[in-house]
Amino acid sequence: MHFIGIDFGTSNSLASLVSQNRIEFVKFPDGKISNPTILYFPEKSKQHLIGNEAVYRYLSHLEQNEGAGRLMLSIKTLLPEANFDHTAVIGFGRLTADDLAARFIGILKEYAENHFSRAFDGVVLGRPVNFSELALSRLENAAKKAGFKEVIFWLEPVAAALAHEITAEKDELVCVVDLGGGTSDICVVETSPQRSMSADRENDVKAVGGVNQAGDELTSRIMKEQLAPKFGAGSTFFSLGKELPFPVHLIERLSRWHRINLLKNSRDIGDIAAIARSSDRPEDVNRLANLIKHHYGFELFQAINDAKEHLSQNDRAFVKFKPLNLAEEICLTGFEEMISPVTVKIEQAIRETLRAAAVGPAAIKRVILTGGSSQIPQINQMVIKIFGAEKIIRPDFFSSVATGLGYVAARKK
Repeated sequence: MHFIGIDFGTSNSLASLVSQNRIEFVKFPDGKISNPTILYFPEKSKQHLIGNEAVYRYLSHLEQNEGAGRLMLSIKTLLPEANFDHTAVIGFGRLTADDLAARFIGILKEYAENHFSRAFDGVVLGRPVNFSELALSRLENAAKKAGFKEVIFWLEPVAAALAHEITAEKDELVCVVDLGGGTSDICVVETSPQRSMSADRENDVKAVGGVNQAGDELTSRIMKEQLAPKFGAGSTFFSLGKELPFPVHLIERLSRWHRINLLKNSRDIGDIAAIARSSDRPEDVNRLANLIKHHYGFELFQAINDAKEHLSQNDRAFVKFKPLNLAEEICLTGFEEMISPVTVKIEQAIRETLRAAAVGPAAIKRVILTGGSSQIPQINQMVIKIFGAEKIIRPDFFSSVATGLGYVAARKK
Protein backbone atom coordinates (compact mmCIF):
# COMPACT_ATOMS: atom_id res chain seq x y z
CA MET A 1 0.00 0.00 0.00
CA HIS A 2 1.34 3.42 -0.96
CA PHE A 3 0.57 6.50 1.18
CA ILE A 4 0.66 10.21 0.38
CA GLY A 5 0.64 13.04 2.93
CA ILE A 6 -2.03 15.74 2.47
CA ASP A 7 -2.31 18.98 4.39
CA PHE A 8 -5.96 19.81 3.67
CA GLY A 9 -6.06 23.33 5.04
CA THR A 10 -8.71 25.96 5.57
CA SER A 11 -6.91 28.44 3.33
CA ASN A 12 -4.39 26.36 1.36
CA SER A 13 -3.64 22.68 0.69
CA LEU A 14 -0.49 20.70 -0.16
CA ALA A 15 0.47 17.08 -0.81
CA SER A 16 3.90 15.60 -0.11
CA LEU A 17 6.03 12.47 0.16
CA VAL A 18 9.66 11.58 0.86
CA SER A 19 11.31 10.55 -2.40
CA GLN A 20 14.98 9.54 -2.61
CA ASN A 21 15.52 10.59 1.02
CA ARG A 22 14.15 14.13 0.60
CA ILE A 23 10.74 15.69 0.87
CA GLU A 24 9.00 16.33 -2.43
CA PHE A 25 5.83 18.35 -2.90
CA VAL A 26 3.15 17.71 -5.51
CA LYS A 27 2.88 20.56 -7.98
CA PHE A 28 -0.44 22.04 -9.00
CA PRO A 29 -1.05 22.89 -12.69
CA ASP A 30 0.32 26.42 -12.13
CA GLY A 31 3.63 24.96 -10.94
CA LYS A 32 3.10 25.93 -7.29
CA ILE A 33 3.25 23.45 -4.40
CA SER A 34 0.44 25.20 -2.50
CA ASN A 35 -2.96 26.28 -3.79
CA PRO A 36 -6.06 27.72 -2.09
CA THR A 37 -8.62 25.21 -0.86
CA ILE A 38 -11.24 26.37 -3.33
CA LEU A 39 -13.76 24.49 -5.47
CA TYR A 40 -15.36 25.84 -8.62
CA PHE A 41 -18.37 24.41 -10.41
CA PRO A 42 -18.72 26.25 -13.76
CA GLU A 43 -22.26 26.92 -14.91
CA LYS A 44 -23.69 24.40 -17.39
CA SER A 45 -20.76 22.03 -16.91
CA LYS A 46 -20.16 18.63 -15.35
CA GLN A 47 -16.57 19.63 -14.66
CA HIS A 48 -15.22 21.00 -11.39
CA LEU A 49 -11.87 22.62 -10.68
CA ILE A 50 -9.74 23.31 -7.60
CA GLY A 51 -7.16 25.80 -6.38
CA ASN A 52 -5.80 28.63 -8.46
CA GLU A 53 -7.12 27.01 -11.62
CA ALA A 54 -10.62 27.33 -10.14
CA VAL A 55 -10.03 31.00 -9.33
CA TYR A 56 -8.62 31.83 -12.78
CA ARG A 57 -11.56 30.16 -14.55
CA TYR A 58 -14.11 31.81 -12.26
CA LEU A 59 -12.68 35.32 -12.78
CA SER A 60 -12.39 34.68 -16.52
CA HIS A 61 -16.08 33.81 -16.71
CA LEU A 62 -16.96 36.99 -14.80
CA GLU A 63 -14.86 39.15 -17.14
CA GLN A 64 -16.53 37.59 -20.19
CA ASN A 65 -19.98 38.12 -18.67
CA GLU A 66 -20.62 34.39 -18.82
CA GLY A 67 -22.51 32.45 -16.18
CA ALA A 68 -20.26 32.53 -13.13
CA GLY A 69 -21.23 29.15 -11.70
CA ARG A 70 -20.43 28.36 -8.05
CA LEU A 71 -17.15 29.22 -6.31
CA MET A 72 -16.80 27.61 -2.87
CA LEU A 73 -14.22 28.78 -0.34
CA SER A 74 -12.93 27.42 2.97
CA ILE A 75 -14.50 23.99 2.42
CA LYS A 76 -12.83 22.67 5.56
CA THR A 77 -14.91 25.00 7.75
CA LEU A 78 -18.07 23.14 6.70
CA LEU A 79 -16.88 19.80 8.14
CA PRO A 80 -17.62 20.55 11.83
CA GLU A 81 -20.92 22.37 11.14
CA ALA A 82 -23.70 20.09 12.34
CA ASN A 83 -26.31 22.40 10.79
CA PHE A 84 -24.81 22.04 7.33
CA ASP A 85 -26.63 19.17 5.67
CA HIS A 86 -25.99 19.81 1.98
CA THR A 87 -25.85 22.45 -0.70
CA ALA A 88 -27.43 22.22 -4.14
CA VAL A 89 -25.07 22.72 -7.08
CA ILE A 90 -26.54 22.89 -10.57
CA GLY A 91 -25.44 19.85 -12.54
CA PHE A 92 -24.21 18.01 -9.44
CA GLY A 93 -27.29 17.83 -7.23
CA ARG A 94 -27.13 17.82 -3.42
CA LEU A 95 -23.56 17.85 -2.12
CA THR A 96 -22.75 17.24 1.55
CA ALA A 97 -19.69 18.63 3.36
CA ASP A 98 -17.78 15.38 2.78
CA ASP A 99 -18.85 15.35 -0.89
CA LEU A 100 -17.30 18.80 -1.33
CA ALA A 101 -14.08 17.87 0.48
CA ALA A 102 -13.92 14.63 -1.54
CA ARG A 103 -14.05 16.53 -4.83
CA PHE A 104 -11.08 18.66 -3.81
CA ILE A 105 -9.06 15.78 -2.33
CA GLY A 106 -9.86 13.55 -5.31
CA ILE A 107 -8.29 15.97 -7.80
CA LEU A 108 -5.28 16.50 -5.50
CA LYS A 109 -4.92 12.70 -5.39
CA GLU A 110 -4.83 12.64 -9.20
CA TYR A 111 -2.14 15.32 -9.23
CA ALA A 112 -0.10 13.28 -6.72
CA GLU A 113 -0.42 10.08 -8.74
CA ASN A 114 0.67 11.84 -11.91
CA HIS A 115 3.56 13.53 -10.09
CA PHE A 116 4.95 10.35 -8.51
CA SER A 117 3.81 7.95 -11.28
CA ARG A 118 2.11 5.59 -8.86
CA ALA A 119 -1.33 4.92 -7.40
CA PHE A 120 -1.97 5.95 -3.80
CA ASP A 121 -4.44 3.90 -1.78
CA GLY A 122 -3.56 5.35 1.64
CA VAL A 123 -3.39 8.92 2.95
CA VAL A 124 -1.96 10.65 6.02
CA LEU A 125 -4.19 13.66 6.64
CA GLY A 126 -3.37 16.52 8.96
CA ARG A 127 -6.03 17.50 11.48
CA PRO A 128 -6.32 20.52 13.78
CA VAL A 129 -6.15 20.04 17.54
CA ASN A 130 -9.73 21.26 18.06
CA PHE A 131 -11.54 19.18 15.46
CA SER A 132 -14.83 17.56 16.39
CA GLU A 133 -15.70 13.90 15.92
CA LEU A 134 -18.22 14.97 13.30
CA ALA A 135 -15.51 16.84 11.38
CA LEU A 136 -13.12 13.86 11.59
CA SER A 137 -15.82 11.47 10.45
CA ARG A 138 -16.71 13.68 7.49
CA LEU A 139 -13.06 14.15 6.52
CA GLU A 140 -12.45 10.40 6.67
CA ASN A 141 -15.54 9.81 4.51
CA ALA A 142 -14.29 12.44 2.06
CA ALA A 143 -10.91 10.74 1.72
CA LYS A 144 -12.56 7.38 1.09
CA LYS A 145 -14.95 8.88 -1.46
CA ALA A 146 -11.86 10.32 -3.16
CA GLY A 147 -10.50 6.79 -3.54
CA PHE A 148 -8.28 6.18 -0.51
CA LYS A 149 -8.75 2.80 1.18
CA GLU A 150 -6.92 3.68 4.41
CA VAL A 151 -6.98 7.03 6.19
CA ILE A 152 -4.58 8.01 8.99
CA PHE A 153 -4.90 11.27 10.91
CA TRP A 154 -1.92 13.17 12.30
CA LEU A 155 -2.13 16.28 14.47
CA GLU A 156 -0.97 19.24 12.38
CA PRO A 157 1.32 20.80 15.02
CA VAL A 158 2.91 17.38 15.68
CA ALA A 159 3.59 17.10 11.95
CA ALA A 160 5.26 20.52 12.05
CA ALA A 161 7.45 19.32 14.94
CA LEU A 162 8.43 16.23 12.96
CA ALA A 163 9.56 18.44 10.08
CA HIS A 164 11.98 20.15 12.50
CA GLU A 165 12.99 16.92 14.19
CA ILE A 166 14.32 15.38 10.99
CA THR A 167 17.18 17.91 10.98
CA ALA A 168 17.71 18.19 14.77
CA GLU A 169 20.88 16.91 16.42
CA LYS A 170 19.64 16.23 19.97
CA ASP A 171 16.52 15.61 22.03
CA GLU A 172 14.61 18.81 22.81
CA LEU A 173 11.34 19.87 24.39
CA VAL A 174 9.62 21.87 21.67
CA CYS A 175 6.49 24.03 21.55
CA VAL A 176 4.83 24.26 18.14
CA VAL A 177 2.68 27.35 17.52
CA ASP A 178 0.87 26.72 14.22
CA LEU A 179 -1.27 29.71 13.21
CA GLY A 180 -3.15 28.89 10.02
CA GLY A 181 -6.29 30.16 8.33
CA GLY A 182 -9.00 28.52 10.43
CA THR A 183 -7.30 27.36 13.63
CA SER A 184 -4.41 28.19 15.95
CA ASP A 185 -2.87 24.92 17.16
CA ILE A 186 -0.39 24.51 20.01
CA CYS A 187 1.62 21.40 20.88
CA VAL A 188 4.34 20.64 23.43
CA VAL A 189 6.33 17.64 22.22
CA GLU A 190 9.64 15.94 22.98
CA THR A 191 11.56 15.74 19.72
CA SER A 192 14.27 13.16 19.21
CA PRO A 193 16.41 12.40 16.14
CA GLN A 194 16.65 8.79 17.31
CA ARG A 195 12.88 8.35 17.59
CA SER A 196 11.94 10.45 14.57
CA MET A 197 11.20 7.41 12.39
CA SER A 198 9.30 5.55 15.11
CA ALA A 199 5.69 4.76 14.30
CA ASP A 200 4.52 5.39 17.89
CA ARG A 201 5.20 8.87 19.25
CA GLU A 202 2.23 9.13 21.58
CA ASN A 203 4.37 9.31 24.73
CA ASP A 204 6.42 12.16 23.28
CA VAL A 205 3.39 14.46 22.97
CA LYS A 206 3.10 16.22 26.34
CA ALA A 207 0.07 18.40 25.63
CA VAL A 208 -1.97 19.90 22.80
CA GLY A 209 -4.29 22.92 22.71
CA GLY A 210 -5.58 25.68 20.52
CA VAL A 211 -8.47 27.88 19.45
CA ASN A 212 -10.71 27.98 16.38
CA GLN A 213 -9.51 31.44 15.40
CA ALA A 214 -6.63 32.41 13.13
CA GLY A 215 -6.02 34.19 9.83
CA ASP A 216 -9.60 34.06 8.52
CA GLU A 217 -10.86 35.64 11.75
CA LEU A 218 -8.35 38.49 11.42
CA THR A 219 -9.51 39.17 7.85
CA SER A 220 -13.12 39.03 9.00
CA ARG A 221 -12.45 41.68 11.62
CA ILE A 222 -11.09 44.09 9.02
CA MET A 223 -14.29 43.70 7.05
CA LYS A 224 -16.63 43.88 10.03
CA GLU A 225 -14.99 46.71 11.98
CA GLN A 226 -13.42 48.82 9.22
CA LEU A 227 -15.19 48.23 5.91
CA ALA A 228 -18.73 47.21 6.86
CA PRO A 229 -19.99 50.83 7.05
CA LYS A 230 -19.18 51.09 3.33
CA PHE A 231 -21.79 48.35 2.81
CA GLY A 232 -24.52 49.78 5.00
CA ALA A 233 -23.51 48.88 8.57
CA GLY A 234 -24.64 51.57 11.01
CA SER A 235 -27.17 53.07 8.59
CA THR A 236 -30.90 53.26 9.14
CA PHE A 237 -33.98 52.82 6.95
CA PHE A 238 -37.76 53.12 7.22
CA SER A 239 -40.18 50.23 7.17
CA LEU A 240 -43.90 50.46 7.99
CA GLY A 241 -43.35 53.98 9.30
CA LYS A 242 -40.57 52.98 11.70
CA GLU A 243 -36.87 53.86 11.53
CA LEU A 244 -34.84 50.64 11.80
CA PRO A 245 -31.13 49.82 12.01
CA PHE A 246 -29.40 48.03 9.14
CA PRO A 247 -29.86 44.23 9.68
CA VAL A 248 -27.05 42.64 11.67
CA HIS A 249 -27.34 39.26 9.94
CA LEU A 250 -26.41 40.84 6.58
CA ILE A 251 -23.18 42.20 8.06
CA GLU A 252 -22.41 38.87 9.74
CA ARG A 253 -22.62 37.08 6.39
CA LEU A 254 -20.70 39.83 4.62
CA SER A 255 -17.87 39.56 7.15
CA ARG A 256 -17.13 35.88 6.43
CA TRP A 257 -15.60 35.38 3.02
CA HIS A 258 -16.95 31.84 2.66
CA ARG A 259 -20.49 32.97 3.64
CA ILE A 260 -20.99 35.88 1.25
CA ASN A 261 -22.56 33.41 -1.20
CA LEU A 262 -25.38 32.94 1.32
CA LEU A 263 -26.53 36.49 0.49
CA LYS A 264 -27.32 35.36 -3.06
CA ASN A 265 -30.90 34.43 -2.26
CA SER A 266 -34.06 36.17 -3.42
CA ARG A 267 -35.13 37.19 0.09
CA ASP A 268 -31.87 38.96 1.06
CA ILE A 269 -31.52 40.54 -2.39
CA GLY A 270 -35.10 41.84 -2.16
CA ASP A 271 -34.58 43.13 1.40
CA ILE A 272 -31.39 44.99 0.40
CA ALA A 273 -33.16 46.65 -2.55
CA ALA A 274 -36.02 47.73 -0.27
CA ILE A 275 -33.62 49.06 2.38
CA ALA A 276 -31.72 51.11 -0.23
CA ARG A 277 -34.93 52.94 -1.24
CA SER A 278 -35.44 54.42 2.23
CA SER A 279 -31.89 54.36 3.63
CA ASP A 280 -30.12 57.39 5.04
CA ARG A 281 -27.03 56.08 3.17
CA PRO A 282 -28.36 54.55 -0.06
CA GLU A 283 -24.95 54.69 -1.76
CA ASP A 284 -23.47 52.29 0.80
CA VAL A 285 -26.43 49.89 0.66
CA ASN A 286 -26.28 49.88 -3.14
CA ARG A 287 -22.58 49.03 -2.89
CA LEU A 288 -23.60 45.85 -1.05
CA ALA A 289 -26.18 45.10 -3.76
CA ASN A 290 -23.48 45.48 -6.44
CA LEU A 291 -21.11 43.25 -4.46
CA ILE A 292 -23.69 40.47 -4.53
CA LYS A 293 -24.90 41.08 -8.10
CA HIS A 294 -21.42 41.03 -9.64
CA HIS A 295 -19.97 38.22 -7.46
CA TYR A 296 -17.22 40.48 -6.10
CA GLY A 297 -16.90 38.77 -2.69
CA PHE A 298 -13.85 36.68 -3.47
CA GLU A 299 -11.92 39.52 -5.11
CA LEU A 300 -12.77 41.93 -2.30
CA PHE A 301 -11.48 39.56 0.36
CA GLN A 302 -8.32 39.04 -1.69
CA ALA A 303 -7.82 42.82 -1.51
CA ILE A 304 -8.35 42.71 2.27
CA ASN A 305 -5.82 39.88 2.60
CA ASP A 306 -3.31 41.86 0.52
CA ALA A 307 -3.69 44.80 2.90
CA LYS A 308 -3.33 42.53 5.93
CA GLU A 309 -0.10 41.07 4.55
CA HIS A 310 1.20 44.58 3.74
CA LEU A 311 0.73 45.50 7.40
CA SER A 312 3.18 42.76 8.40
CA GLN A 313 6.00 45.06 7.27
CA ASN A 314 4.41 48.53 7.08
CA ASP A 315 2.59 51.01 9.32
CA ARG A 316 -0.35 51.47 6.96
CA ALA A 317 -2.07 49.82 4.03
CA PHE A 318 -5.04 50.37 1.73
CA VAL A 319 -7.88 48.07 0.82
CA LYS A 320 -8.31 49.03 -2.82
CA PHE A 321 -11.12 47.67 -4.95
CA LYS A 322 -11.99 49.88 -7.89
CA PRO A 323 -15.18 48.09 -9.07
CA LEU A 324 -16.84 49.11 -5.77
CA ASN A 325 -15.04 52.45 -5.48
CA LEU A 326 -13.17 51.40 -2.33
CA ALA A 327 -9.82 52.77 -1.17
CA GLU A 328 -9.89 52.42 2.61
CA GLU A 329 -6.78 53.11 4.67
CA ILE A 330 -5.90 50.78 7.55
CA CYS A 331 -3.20 51.81 10.02
CA LEU A 332 -1.21 49.23 11.95
CA THR A 333 -2.34 50.52 15.35
CA GLY A 334 -5.99 50.30 14.32
CA PHE A 335 -5.49 46.81 12.93
CA GLU A 336 -3.82 45.69 16.15
CA GLU A 337 -6.75 47.00 18.18
CA MET A 338 -9.12 44.99 15.96
CA ILE A 339 -7.21 41.74 16.34
CA SER A 340 -6.17 42.13 19.98
CA PRO A 341 -8.97 39.83 21.29
CA VAL A 342 -7.77 37.07 18.95
CA THR A 343 -4.15 37.57 20.03
CA VAL A 344 -5.22 37.31 23.67
CA LYS A 345 -7.04 34.02 22.99
CA ILE A 346 -3.98 32.57 21.24
CA GLU A 347 -1.76 33.62 24.14
CA GLN A 348 -4.16 31.99 26.62
CA ALA A 349 -4.09 28.79 24.54
CA ILE A 350 -0.28 28.74 24.59
CA ARG A 351 -0.13 29.23 28.37
CA GLU A 352 -2.87 26.64 29.00
CA THR A 353 -1.03 24.10 26.85
CA LEU A 354 2.18 24.72 28.81
CA ARG A 355 0.27 24.19 32.07
CA ALA A 356 -1.25 20.98 30.72
CA ALA A 357 2.28 19.78 29.91
CA ALA A 358 3.38 20.79 33.43
CA VAL A 359 6.22 22.96 32.13
CA GLY A 360 7.02 26.64 32.09
CA PRO A 361 8.31 28.67 29.14
CA ALA A 362 11.88 28.29 30.40
CA ALA A 363 11.73 24.51 29.92
CA ILE A 364 10.98 24.88 26.21
CA LYS A 365 14.20 24.69 24.19
CA ARG A 366 12.77 25.52 20.76
CA VAL A 367 9.58 27.23 19.56
CA ILE A 368 8.45 26.36 16.04
CA LEU A 369 6.41 29.34 14.88
CA THR A 370 4.62 28.51 11.66
CA GLY A 371 1.48 29.22 9.65
CA GLY A 372 0.65 32.33 7.62
CA SER A 373 -0.69 34.30 10.60
CA SER A 374 2.65 33.95 12.42
CA GLN A 375 3.95 36.82 10.26
CA ILE A 376 1.68 39.39 11.94
CA PRO A 377 3.85 41.65 14.16
CA GLN A 378 1.51 41.71 17.19
CA ILE A 379 1.24 37.91 17.26
CA ASN A 380 4.94 37.49 16.62
CA GLN A 381 5.78 39.82 19.53
CA MET A 382 3.35 37.99 21.82
CA VAL A 383 5.16 34.68 21.21
CA ILE A 384 8.53 36.38 21.76
CA LYS A 385 7.24 37.83 25.04
CA ILE A 386 6.41 34.34 26.32
CA PHE A 387 9.49 32.43 25.19
CA GLY A 388 12.22 34.89 24.15
CA ALA A 389 13.36 35.64 20.60
CA GLU A 390 16.41 33.37 20.76
CA LYS A 391 14.31 30.18 20.98
CA ILE A 392 12.11 30.82 17.99
CA ILE A 393 12.69 29.11 14.66
CA ARG A 394 10.55 29.91 11.64
CA PRO A 395 10.26 27.16 9.03
CA ASP A 396 8.48 27.79 5.77
CA PHE A 397 5.10 28.81 7.14
CA PHE A 398 3.09 27.17 4.34
CA SER A 399 4.83 23.80 4.04
CA SER A 400 6.06 22.76 7.52
CA VAL A 401 2.96 20.67 8.33
CA ALA A 402 2.94 19.07 4.88
CA THR A 403 6.64 18.22 5.28
CA GLY A 404 5.92 16.25 8.45
CA LEU A 405 2.95 14.48 6.87
CA GLY A 406 5.13 13.48 3.92
CA TYR A 407 7.65 11.86 6.24
CA VAL A 408 4.88 9.97 8.06
CA ALA A 409 3.42 8.80 4.75
CA ALA A 410 6.80 7.50 3.56
CA ARG A 411 7.14 5.07 6.45
CA LYS A 412 3.60 3.68 6.20
CA LYS A 413 3.21 0.38 4.39
